[in-house]
Amino acid sequence: MQTMNKKQLITILLCLFCAISFAQTNSTYAVKTVVIDAGHGGKDPGACGKISKEKNITLAIALKVGSLISGGCQDVKVIYTRNTDEFIELHKRADIANKAKADLFISIHVNANPNPEAYGTDTWTMGLAKNEANLKVAKMENDVISLESDATQYQGMSANDNEAIILYRLQQGAYCDNSLALAGMVQKQLQTLGRKDRSVHQAPFLVLWKTAMPSILIETGFITNPEEEIWLNSPENQAEMAYSIYQAFIEYKQYIERRTNGQIENTTTNKDVVKKQEQTTKPQPQKTQTEKTVQPAEKVQPKPVEKAQVQPQKPANNNDIFYGIQIGAGSEKLSSSPANFNGLEGVYYIEENGLYKYYYGKTTTYAEISELLKKAKEKYPSAFVVARDGNNNKLQVSEARKKTN
Repeated sequence: MQTMNKKQLITILLCLFCAISFAQTNSTYAVKTVVIDAGHGGKDPGACGKISKEKNITLAIALKVGSLISGGCQDVKVIYTRNTDEFIELHKRADIANKAKADLFISIHVNANPNPEAYGTDTWTMGLAKNEANLKVAKMENDVISLESDATQYQGMSANDNEAIILYRLQQGAYCDNSLALAGMVQKQLQTLGRKDRSVHQAPFLVLWKTAMPSILIETGFITNPEEEIWLNSPENQAEMAYSIYQAFIEYKQYIERRTNGQIENTTTNKDVVKKQEQTTKPQPQKTQTEKTVQPAEKVQPKPVEKAQVQPQKPANNNDIFYGIQIGAGSEKLSSSPANFNGLEGVYYIEENGLYKYYYGKTTTYAEISELLKKAKEKYPSAFVVARDGNNNKLQVSEARKKTN
């Protein structure tokens, strides 16, 4: 049988892409399944700092992101590549997503750099590295296959093979554009936490190479920066970061469904996502592996709104600061009935950025809210404490504690 040459392969892939694009624009589309990938695990610790390992931070954030999506989006199935400290090979992560016919793949990581002053967040998509620093990130991430039993799984994939990467882009088609769109949304949301924006980049990551859907890899910060490592290990900050990723997911879901179903013009928001300025520092990323599928947290069942929600009152302490426990969020406004919130009474919401954030408990001291948090976590394991001032503006919990304790 005659071997197909590369020109013929490219032609076939282009035709396939056009057929897929036509089908997508002529049918109703919805984001129904998302795979959340916690980087590293088991015998692969990932990047290591002075007090922690990347694999533990990524798992904590990944579980929180998945729980938020599961609780806030009734129509979305969440699958984790791992939910425990175990080693999963890179290609198996993609297999999990592909077998589930996922609409989205989100891989969560923590960065590293020989320069301890490097800090901030960046989000990556699969593509050609625009400079040596970006290529080095991908190569170091991909080196993790040395821990795997069968490297033949990656034949035909090389961080140095530009032609292979170009063929990948042809095969993936619109997935690449949608990946860039989501990456830009993630970076925008993470900036609301005051994190340094290191922008969106592209590089040939093996963990993204085989995924047959829009896919991104998020570097949540630098474990090699002493201050940022402490920040990343705070459960409150992990929850805040997870919520920002969740908000980006909601924005992407609404955008892609409206665009694909012809409700808005087919103009993408990703053309300027990859900024011209690339970082000149050479990140020393972590290795990658890990995963398994599970179904997360119970979902909030919506019921008709029966009456006005209980809005938090201005607290009666000298600093006008109060604490609450965020148990979920979504685009639907729900009644405060305990039936909607697994039996919890006194749930209230705060509307913010187009979403309804649901809270349980309201106290003026951290000690009191910590006791309520134990009860909330029995129903919502990803629940976390939030501090606000008298005008309902969100505060860093650590700063609020200095003023109230």
